Amino acid sequence: MSGMTSIEPDPGVSPAARAARAAGCAFVSLAVWMGLAYAVIQLRGCVGGMECLGDALGVIFLCLLGAALSMWGLLRLARVRPAWQVALAGPGVFLLLAFGLLGRSFRNVPQLWVVAIMAAYALAAVLVDLRVSGRARWITVGVLVALLVAGLARF
Repeated sequence: MSGMTSIEPDPGVSPAARAARAAGCAFVSLAVWMGLAYAVIQLRGCVGGMECLGDALGVIFLCLLGAALSMWGLLRLARVRPAWQVALAGPGVFLLLAFGLLGRSFRNVPQLWVVAIMAAYALAAVLVDLRVSGRARWITVGVLVALLVAGLARF
């Protein structure tokens, strides 16, 4: 049995590698769940038009929720420890990025969703790593909050 607990970062994995692994997990989770969303929408016979919009948005929302919930398992498999902290922090960081940095353009470019979610989990992995200095973590959180305030002011 190793001396590492499930709440300590693996000392053999750098914070940058943890961030890359977390971003990769986010990409895999999104790909699987959005693929499922696409399949469900296609099975319902929706090929476009306003009659399918509500169903499509509902399925996509549920799949994004599923992706967020499945992140803990993927992060554990990728040895991103502590996985539960990264899985919980990722959606919060995503909201700060989405509303602060991307603003209105976020709604019109679906590819930005994927990039923002991957970046959010990468940042979350760094923010919860106690090997990263407290000052660097606080500065990062401060920048995210400032971006949120600036983004909300643009609406």
